Amino acid sequence: MKANAWLPKKSSAPSASTWPEPALRITRFPSLTESQFLGCAAAFVDSLTGELNAAALALRRLEGRAKGSGFSFEMALDAHRYGALIVIDRWADLVRRFGPHVRLSEELRMIEECPARVQAAEDVLGRANQLLDVSAGYDSGVVEACLLAFQSVASNFSEERESAERYARLGPLLPGEYSDARRIFSEDLAAR
Repeated sequence: MKANAWLPKKSSAPSASTWPEPALRITRFPSLTESQFLGCAAAFVDSLTGELNAAALALRRLEGRAKGSGFSFEMALDAHRYGALIVIDRWADLVRRFGPHVRLSEELRMIEECPARVQAAEDVLGRANQLLDVSAGYDSGVVEACLLAFQSVASNFSEERESAERYARLGPLLPGEYSDARRIFSEDLAAR
């Protein structure tokens, strides 16, 4: 994953690292089956949706206020808007590590399209974050622009969402490995 303007820079020093690699438990698996990978995709979609919805809720509560007038809502907004970037980055890491080795059904192109989707989502969230950072307050134009950005990011991962919904219809017939991988990756995504 390349560095972005709104995230801390990685150090170029050979022995120093200011950008710790996430300790994802799911990467301890030697490989993932299609079912396990789709469980991870479902965890990703759920986590990303949660972060974006929580950011949108905090932003709505700040609408019409000046910066600094709703500290707890501003803290929640910051935690979730940057939490969405973390979730996207961890999804990209998982796909980069396992994607080349997972054999998905032909209709699932999420692995091949992941780098472009991640880059597009990071760009949109980066612009929204920059807008929030430079704005003097949370007027309705800023709020609506950011909410539209959050919706755009969520819709960017529609294939992952569709596969998660398709699998969820199996209910109690879901394979155990799907549920286990989903749980483990959900915990990985929630860790800060």
